[in-house]
Formats: sequence, C-alpha cells, structure tokens
Amino acid sequence: MPDGYPRVVNFSNKRFSEVLSEGFRFFGKNYLTLIIPLGLFMLISLIIKNFLVADLFWQSLQITPDIVNLLNKDPSALTNEDFNLMTDYLALTLYIGFINGFVTTIFNVLAMCLVSNYLYNKFIGNETKFFSEFKKAINGKLIFVILLLGVGISIGSFLLFIPSIIIFGYYIFYVFTYNSDDSNQPIKDAREIARKSFWKIIGVFVVSNLIILIIDFVFHLFIDGFLVQLYKSSWYNPSTRNFGMIILYDLIYHIVDLIFAPLFICLLTSLYVSLKNRKEISVQYRTPYYQTPQSYGTPYRDESSSIKSMNAVDKPGSGFYCPFCGQFMKTKRKYCPHCGEQFNFEI
Repeated sequence: MPDGYPRVVNFSNKRFSEVLSEGFRFFGKNYLTLIIPLGLFMLISLIIKNFLVADLFWQSLQITPDIVNLLNKDPSALTNEDFNLMTDYLALTLYIGFINGFVTTIFNVLAMCLVSNYLYNKFIGNETKFFSEFKKAINGKLIFVILLLGVGISIGSFLLFIPSIIIFGYYIFYVFTYNSDDSNQPIKDAREIARKSFWKIIGVFVVSNLIILIIDFVFHLFIDGFLVQLYKSSWYNPSTRNFGMIILYDLIYHIVDLIFAPLFICLLTSLYVSLKNRKEISVQYRTPYYQTPQSYGTPYRDESSSIKSMNAVDKPGSGFYCPFCGQFMKTKRKYCPHCGEQFNFEI
C-alpha cells in the first residue's frame, strides 16, 4: 500500500455535506487567484455574445410593440399574418437565447479546463504553480472537451435540457481528466469517476447556482431601478449603436455571476478528488481484500501474521481493511460496520 493511503482515505471517506464544506473553504482560499482568469473569460464571453446578437436584438425590439398588441387582441381575430409574426418573434427570441447560451457555455468550459489541473494539485497538497499549469492545459485535447461539454451541453439545452443534464452529469469530470498525467482514456475515466454519483454532481451544480441566484435576486432588488433608468434601446440601433454601453449594462446586470465565477469549479474539484480517490481505493483493493496490518503502516503490531488466502481471515492474527474507508476488521463481514459499503465476496 502506498504511504499516502491514510490521506487518500481521508479524501474518499466523506459525506456530501463534507465535500461541499471543503469546496467552500477551497473557494475562499483560492478566490483571489481564480477571480482574475475566470472573470476575464466571462467578460470576453459577454463581449462576444453582445457583438453576435446586437442586430438580432434590434430586430426583436422592432417587433416587440406589435407582439404586445397581438397579445391583447382577441385570439379568434388573429390572422395568418399575425401568427407568422408571432412565429418569427419566437424564433428570433430562441435564436438569441441559443447564441447567448452557446457562447457562455463554451467559455465556461474553457475557463474550467484551464484551471482544473492547478486546482486538483492544490486541493491534494501537491506543489504547483498557476501559470505553469495554465499553459500546460492549453493543448490539442482541449478541443475535444469543448466539443463534448461546450457544444454538447449548449445543443442539449436547446433540446429541452434533458440531453445537456445527462452530458453534464456523466462527463463533467472531463475538464479534469483530459489533461491528467495518469489518465490514458480521459473520457472513459471521467465517466468511471462519475459513475453512481450523478445526483451528487447535479447537487453541486444546483447548490452553486442557487447561492448565486439568491444573491443575484437580492442585488437586483436594489439595482433594477438604476438599470431601468440607464437602459436605452437606441444603443442597439445600427445608426446609433453603442457597444460600450451595451457591454457595460450587461456587465452590471451579471456582476454577481462574475464575482462568484470560481464557486462551481471549486465545489466540483472537492467532489472530483473525493470520488477519484474512492474509485482508486476500490480498484486497488478489490482483489484481494485481505492484507496484513503492517502493509498499511497501522499501529496494530500484534496483528502481524500474514494472510495467505481469503479463508485465513478467520484465523487469529489476521484481518483486512475496508477498501472504501480503511477501517480494519478482524473477521469476514458482508458489510463494512464503519461506512456500510458491501463487499463482493462470499461469506
């Protein structure tokens, strides 16, 4: 057993609440390091999406008064032209929403990839430098992560969200494994680490976004009056277009998202480390389960006899460690009395 076994057990043997707690502490400790790169990527995505949708948004503004009149009109009196106008408006709105979501998701995935390896090493206590890990993360494999998670989640969101939820829950750890030194099949490894933890991953997403949503709601209670006075539709008019004010307005509107940009990846790092180490322990000790206490460097010096076979577990001086939590047991059991995990051998 490697010398780091007790430390690995410490990472793997955590409840979901402990994972979140570690993630929040990690967020606090690394906030100043992360806010500049992650905030910058969010700002770039905000600029790009406003450049892409400015004309579309202006068309939407032009149609909006007519749509308001149609909504106040007797439905039985609507003509084919009215229905066509409503269809055009709906298509335009969906298209604007898709472009906004697509650009935002692509840059979010890109930003997480570029800091993921640094955060992983930082979390487990390895010596690491931000800029060296950042440069190392920029490689050809990054394209596949963007295609699977960035493009996949964006298109899935447009298709009633179910495909994007599945992709997210199964493969979000790809942002870590694609650049991991010990991962030869990063997509498969990401899926294996996430196996049986779908709802924990979704839970991390929900918790981080719920916190941001609540803070954003409180923020807008105070700022919306100012934003209403600041906003001018003429900013989008091609003859008087003002991208500076458009971007500034959008930045103020989404300032809470920018401030808390590092939260999700910090919580996700905590969960990833826990699940990854849990998987490694499970694989390493699946066959055989039984080892002498000395091989773990434990204080049970009196339990010194070597275990020759699985049947030897019932002999005096023998025993084994739970591959999930590290608890030592002198006798064969179906379930670990400490963590409750089931073993895959016959009693």
